[in-house]
Amino acid sequence: MPRVRFLFIILFLFCGDVWAGISQQAYVWQRAWSDSLREMVVQSADKLDGVTVLFAEVHPSQVNGVYRADVDFDRLKASGLPVTLALRLNLDTGYDVERSFQSGFLGWVEYAIETARSHGVDPVALEIDFDCPTSQLESYTAQLRELRKVCSGVPLSITTLPTWMTRPRAFRDLVQATDRFVLQVHSIKRPQSYEDVVSLCDPLEVQRWTEQATRFGVPFHVALPTYAYRIAFNEEGALVEVSGENASLMQNPDWRYRVVRSDPEAMAGIVRSLQVERPEVCAGIIWYRLPVGEERHNWDTLTWHAVMSNQVGPSGWQIHAVPQADGAIEMQIESTSAVEQAPPSQVTVTWSGANALAWDGQRNYAVKATLDHGLIWHWPEQMTRPQLSAGTRWTIGWLRMDAASEFQFSLIQDVE
Repeated sequence: MPRVRFLFIILFLFCGDVWAGISQQAYVWQRAWSDSLREMVVQSADKLDGVTVLFAEVHPSQVNGVYRADVDFDRLKASGLPVTLALRLNLDTGYDVERSFQSGFLGWVEYAIETARSHGVDPVALEIDFDCPTSQLESYTAQLRELRKVCSGVPLSITTLPTWMTRPRAFRDLVQATDRFVLQVHSIKRPQSYEDVVSLCDPLEVQRWTEQATRFGVPFHVALPTYAYRIAFNEEGALVEVSGENASLMQNPDWRYRVVRSDPEAMAGIVRSLQVERPEVCAGIIWYRLPVGEERHNWDTLTWHAVMSNQVGPSGWQIHAVPQADGAIEMQIESTSAVEQAPPSQVTVTWSGANALAWDGQRNYAVKATLDHGLIWHWPEQMTRPQLSAGTRWTIGWLRMDAASEFQFSLIQDVE
């Protein structure tokens, strides 16, 4: 992994007001509505222009393969936000688009709209999330035209993949069968090795795909990620795991792990670009997904709000040497970033004119090396570092000195 040395301030992000005039929406894609999620929906009302809420996921190849989200329509109604209902449709085992739609899915579309309206929520749109094979876009278009007949006048939206635009005529017919669409510019490309550079969202690709999407003349939102994936490689270097929020806390001691996260700086840059050069048919941004504080593989709310308001910098770490009543000196790191970040992989403390009598590490840090008048605290190489929220302060270790001394600090932050 590339290593970059920092002294006190780790990272600088451009700051300025870029959000004025850009529509911001968010996906509520969680099946289970926790208390935290319910609160976030209401608390986000003044920051969003709408939410797209997962109603159900349909698996045509499974018996009883419909998984409903326990949507809290009362909270949605209380938020006052415009609500788009989303249904996820998976391909059947034969990869047949028509058969997938004719498996009872249209009945679930009707039921979703009826359910929302019965709870006092009139959806502003219905969105279909369906990963259609690029070769079958014509069949998908035909199914959408049939689906419109059961939408009860609710506008139709779909999610789209950038690869579909490699068939421009078929893609044009597809999106013109809708009222609007979502351009999904986030995904994880399969790495060939642990050292490969992996990104959830490449700003250069986003710019290219957005320019392509504008040529079809149908309103669309750009979907940007807030989430992360954990990937693992076995002893032979082969990729053996890609997992999201449901990733186990347990790790195989023989595997090497990485966490691929949505980069707040890069996302802020994409937003700025869209603000400066946003095409008329680009209606704005939709975030996937609404952050909830208890999720390990999603931004925290402070990070999300910082990116939305373009308050992402300056950022970095400060180190504090804090004397204790028992004579020990605690080494504490404090995040000065407006967005969450991993703690430093290495902290070096040096001094002059005194000697260290004892020392130890905390919070998984250990003293792996000693210097002439210095100590180095390391984070374990095989252990994934957590993301720490803005303002977090950690004690990473302590030492005892035989005399008073002035400390100097430096950090190393492995770039994930």
